[in-house]
Amino acid sequence: MVGFLTRLFSPQCRSPLLSVYADMSVTCKEYYNPNQSMLELVFAPAEEWISCSDSEIIDATLKELAKLFPDEIAADQSKAKILKYHVVKTPRSVYKTVPGCEPCRPLQRSPLEGFYLAGDYTKQKYLASMEGAVLSGKLCAQAIVQDYELLAARGKKTTLAEAAAR
Repeated sequence: MVGFLTRLFSPQCRSPLLSVYADMSVTCKEYYNPNQSMLELVFAPAEEWISCSDSEIIDATLKELAKLFPDEIAADQSKAKILKYHVVKTPRSVYKTVPGCEPCRPLQRSPLEGFYLAGDYTKQKYLASMEGAVLSGKLCAQAIVQDYELLAARGKKTTLAEAAAR
């Protein structure tokens, strides 16, 4: 199973159960191991799983991973084997994505000139997550720079700080 999975975020089209999953032995040098994988997985939203036992969650996880990666993983562990696991339950850690809510997420450039938004709740490709917040911050910074360049092109002598403060 080593190296089969790099990192995937929000694969709702692939898995209705797992919102984020990654092979940490591939994506983080601290966990690098050429002989085995360390998977990190997130169920989101997880309200129906909070009351389940750790073994029920692991069983469901293995079944889902076996569907996603049938060559590497079998629900009965006849292929990849779990050496250890740790289940962390955090109620209401992410919002539930439902049809029709995406248009409600605001852009980083607001309708008010010089007013910008950054955060995982804004329009970007990830769910509410650290990755979404980072991407949103990057998109926000790009919008500020673009607006500054437009102001400069119009001949206004405005500093970047003044443009961001508007």
